[in-house]
Amino acid sequence: MDIVITQWALDSYLDLKHSNSISNQDYSSVIRPDVLLLKNYPTNTKFQNSKFWSIATNHTSNRIPEGYKMKWHNIGNGKIQLRLPVGMFAEAVLCGAYIKGNTNFEKRKMAVFKTHLELIRRNQFTECGRL
Repeated sequence: MDIVITQWALDSYLDLKHSNSISNQDYSSVIRPDVLLLKNYPTNTKFQNSKFWSIATNHTSNRIPEGYKMKWHNIGNGKIQLRLPVGMFAEAVLCGAYIKGNTNFEKRKMAVFKTHLELIRRNQFTECGRL
């Protein structure tokens, strides 16, 4: 499966790097190898682990169609919880990563993700690359 990097994903990565939330080491040894697992989705057993991969839900806990989240715990200098929303279509589409905050922040991020998925369905997004 192809992995599509959107402008949202690239912008969020750059924000995380510039704020020193993640290091080059975290990116190269943990995040990137995990993202590359999407090439063989769903065969890797990590996708069975709900602490790593889960269905995205909206503010009423209903499933967001085609929406999933990759999750990392205690990563980075500040030991953050990192989330990467992924749209699963014929290809895996990476949307904007973020540091998990409180419940209201998470709900807002999922609302934005739901909008991103609709824009992807309409092909109204900027593709910055593929893995």
